[in-house]
Amino acid sequence: MGDEYADHELDGREETLERLEAAARERWGEKWAIRATHFADGTTQAYAFRSRGVVDDDRDEKTLEQERLYVSDEKAVFRRVHLHHEDVVDVLEEREFDHD
Repeated sequence: MGDEYADHELDGREETLERLEAAARERWGEKWAIRATHFADGTTQAYAFRSRGVVDDDRDEKTLEQERLYVSDEKAVFRRVHLHHEDVVDVLEEREFDHD
């Protein structure tokens, strides 16, 4: 699977970030963060995430596990990934779920 949700542009930025925050609170309580990138052309990309820690402590490069949420008008997607220095190494799980 590609990283198509990481490239998701947000329409109605404030409303979408509020929905992303609500979905993160519902799923993870108070242990999460939102990473949003605002570009000069006015577009924004964002996802909520929660770190699950180091899963492989290789001397050269640690592998971290992270859970992510992406939202749009039509759907919300949960994704669990392994990453090195913020680069997704492998998508472990991805599924759509209902959200308000």
